[in-house]
Amino acid sequence: MQLLLQRSFGVRCRVGLIRDKVRVMLGRCTDILPASKIGDHSYFGFIATNAVNDLHLEFEKNGAQILSCPTDKPWGWREMAVATPEGHRIMFAEWLGGISN
Repeated sequence: MQLLLQRSFGVRCRVGLIRDKVRVMLGRCTDILPASKIGDHSYFGFIATNAVNDLHLEFEKNGAQILSCPTDKPWGWREMAVATPEGHRIMFAEWLGGISN
């Protein structure tokens, strides 16, 4: 995973993560309620993959904050939740029949 730093409007610094063809821009807003304080409402991304178990091992190895290990859900996805250092939550999921269109 590549880390990208970018200035936004000359004021705030945004951090972007790039992997293959996926780019996620992360921002920090110090003047509002932190994401870690808003619980389930702090999810901002759902990323489909065909290798959620491999991602879990990689994230765990690199010290990511894993909120839930990959688990098969009754709605047909194998899901893993992770958190950014600020508390924003991202769901990584694998469609149990392959990547969903």
